[in-house]
Amino acid sequence: MMSKDEVFKVVEQMGLRPEQDSDGDIVFCYQMKPIIIILNNDEPYMSVMLYQFHEIDEGEDTKVLAACNLATRKLKLAKVYVDESYKNVTAVCESFYTDEQSLEQNLRRSLGALGIVMSVFRKTLMEFEE
Repeated sequence: MMSKDEVFKVVEQMGLRPEQDSDGDIVFCYQMKPIIIILNNDEPYMSVMLYQFHEIDEGEDTKVLAACNLATRKLKLAKVYVDESYKNVTAVCESFYTDEQSLEQNLRRSLGALGIVMSVFRKTLMEFEE
């Protein structure tokens, strides 16, 4: 299993500027979007998260839940969901990795999926308004 420092180094080698937040997670900007990498301490597993990218307005809960479901079905790798606050939508890509190469490959795929998740979600949400 790779250490957090090794994962940090892989992110840097990809040309990104990671930092460590107060929780110890790895954070950086990708396509002007804040990305968080959360590592599992027990196994080589990571969650790459686009955290709280959409705020839920009062009365649109059902529509947002349906849009999250449809967006998740449309996207191959990302899960889009209403987070624990019930006030925001978050997207995550989760994967196992075996070494530095698989970590970088999974991270690139995750960033590609998270790079389009906002537009897919918003387009899906607008379909419910028609």
